[in-house]
Amino acid sequence: MHVESGTSNAPGIPRLGRIPILDVAPVVGCGRWPAKAVVGETVEVSATVFREGHEMLGAAVVLRTPEGEELPGQRMAEVGEGLDRWSAEVTPTRVGSWSFRVEAWGDPIAHWWHDA
Repeated sequence: MHVESGTSNAPGIPRLGRIPILDVAPVVGCGRWPAKAVVGETVEVSATVFREGHEMLGAAVVLRTPEGEELPGQRMAEVGEGLDRWSAEVTPTRVGSWSFRVEAWGDPIAHWWHDA
């Protein structure tokens, strides 16, 4: 599985926005080689996701099939409250070179629910 990430205007320098997504896993050899799985094997995808302030976040992992089709995002869950680590499990369904990306957003509904 390959990890996609945004890049800044300068080659080789990652772009950090208002909601940084860091330490994405699985990764092998600092991203030199793709992570591997067998068909039907569940793979845990995790990332450190945070923002300034106290607003709630949401995060998802989006799988791309070997043919380039993007599957619906799998919502990630926070791993231990306050640790900024998020995780979800995905399962490749056929042989090929899959890729994934982690998305994050401010979640005002979760913030409202938390305060209610």
